[in-house]
Amino acid sequence: MRCLHLIHRYWPARGGSEKFMIEISERLAAEGHQVTVFTTDAIDIQHYWLPGKERSSVPHEVRNGVEINRFRVRRLPKHPQALRVLGKIPGLLPKSVFSFPSPLVPGMLRQTWKAGRFDIVHATALPYDSILYSGYSIARKQGIPLVMSPFFHLGEAGNDEVRRHYTRDNQLKLIEGADRVLVQTGIERDFLAERGFPPEKMLLLGMGINPGELEGGSGRRFREKHDLIGPIVCYIGPKTYDKGTFDLVRAMESLWRNGDPSSLVLAGTDIEDFRRYYEQLPENVRSKCLMLDFVSEEDKRDLLDACDLLVLPSRSDSFGIVFLEAWFYGKPVVGARAGGIPGLVRDGVDGMLVPFGDVKELALAIKKLLEDREYAGRLGEAGRQRVLSEFTWDRKYRVVKELYLELVGGGKR
Repeated sequence: MRCLHLIHRYWPARGGSEKFMIEISERLAAEGHQVTVFTTDAIDIQHYWLPGKERSSVPHEVRNGVEINRFRVRRLPKHPQALRVLGKIPGLLPKSVFSFPSPLVPGMLRQTWKAGRFDIVHATALPYDSILYSGYSIARKQGIPLVMSPFFHLGEAGNDEVRRHYTRDNQLKLIEGADRVLVQTGIERDFLAERGFPPEKMLLLGMGINPGELEGGSGRRFREKHDLIGPIVCYIGPKTYDKGTFDLVRAMESLWRNGDPSSLVLAGTDIEDFRRYYEQLPENVRSKCLMLDFVSEEDKRDLLDACDLLVLPSRSDSFGIVFLEAWFYGKPVVGARAGGIPGLVRDGVDGMLVPFGDVKELALAIKKLLEDREYAGRLGEAGRQRVLSEFTWDRKYRVVKELYLELVGGGKR
């Protein structure tokens, strides 16, 4: 098959949807299929709207058999505000091209008119509408099947602050134009079904891990490297309000005031708002936090082995692949009852769920897992058994490949 994959960021950028597309692309290429990726030059997600952020200077390369084409992100003066204004002008261009934070990638749009022939197109992810629009355009111009993985972020019940960025009319029309939509959880599936999307066009997939890539973590090495003693509460992901990072720091503050000896490790990209917040914290709070920006795969494995629990109290995750990674190490997890997380984490079975933004409940959940080691161990082991039986990339890839073959006429699911 000749496959075209479109995504807002690709290797060496890291993230859930990025990992998903890398796994599918490289596995297809390893089996002899032709795989081309259209992506942007962004490595740091903030490159879409801020100058000076990390980007790739390599426009074209082949990695593990996958042809990668990177198109430059362009910014307007006062970029976020300008896009919002342009998106309101009727008939200028499809609104999907002018919506924040969707990147302006004119080179990719131009390429939709002169791209080589493909057999199937797969595009991801919201809210980066311009990428989905490019995939939609190529599929329609060439008359070939279109697969979309939206990765809807639906936020918490009764609050549309997150949801409205992922469910605009133009976005839903793009999704409706797909021949198949891969959804991550039953929550995402039910959201589309409630809006009349045909069930037969949806495929519940989820994410995975490669056990071999995660083995070998050394908690002792991590503790010695960072001079940490005592329990460790771990967070892995971009440090933002929607991810719950602010709430996690506040929850730990309340525990520390009552004598809790834990350290908080925050690993992931520093977004500007959080960095300003962190710099204003009292020294006695910052002294109990270990701030890590980029962490290597070895460091991440070591951190997962060292920590006592992983906390991701986010309202902006469609799945939460980091939960799988923590479960692989038998660690209990805490998530928010928001987005797709309740579709993955089973409260009281393999993790704990708290309302997004409820600092008190978050602190109580962390305290429970730190103090009740038997309960924490039971949750972590349940997660480990589940991830090994249900959530490996070997299993997920087979499902996607069979779908591709079905759509291009080369096989049946």
